[in-house]
Amino acid sequence: MSQTVPKKRGRPKTPRLTRDAIGQEALAMLAQTGTVTLPGLAERMDVGQSAFYKHVAGRAEIIELARGALVESLPEPDLDDPDLGLEDIVRRLFRTLVAAFSAVPALTPLLFAQPVTHPSTLAVYDRAAARMMELGMPRPLVLPVLETLDTVAAGAAMDKLAPSSAWQVPPDRRSAFPALVAVHDSAEDVDPIAVIEDVLTAGILHRVARATGAAQ
Repeated sequence: MSQTVPKKRGRPKTPRLTRDAIGQEALAMLAQTGTVTLPGLAERMDVGQSAFYKHVAGRAEIIELARGALVESLPEPDLDDPDLGLEDIVRRLFRTLVAAFSAVPALTPLLFAQPVTHPSTLAVYDRAAARMMELGMPRPLVLPVLETLDTVAAGAAMDKLAPSSAWQVPPDRRSAFPALVAVHDSAEDVDPIAVIEDVLTAGILHRVARATGAAQ
């Protein structure tokens, strides 16, 4: 009687571990647990930790893949509309960045420990830089403006997670801080993110006008 030889398992048609898959799972882990670790990621993806090193150099690269996965999951800002002016571009990019940094708050502080290298993320900034220059922003200002938008948007996103009022004067100390008490008690329903956007945009436009005026 002939023996049945078990068939060898072939490689899966779709690799279990890819750079895209690592980035997406790292982003999901950050969203669900607030952190990302190599052992935890390996358990979630059902692979050994050593398998990651065939695709990434270490944790920093995993964070960057998570950044790329986040960018790819969000709507791309429409910066190509010919009717948009420089102010529109600045405002649109700022709102896009706030939305991105707000989407997975645990990822945001990790991003500022390393430079942007993911192609999907670089593409957004590259298009923004091109449009800013097309609309008259002097080249030396473009990178500082992008960095400022990035930093302020991250802070604004984190501010959204803070208590509704940052000032809490104890009832028995109200007379010691009359100005804070007065503005707190009479505060209007103003969106602080909109205030940040207005102030930041006005400052950038003023800086551009000053630079272009000096150049003429």
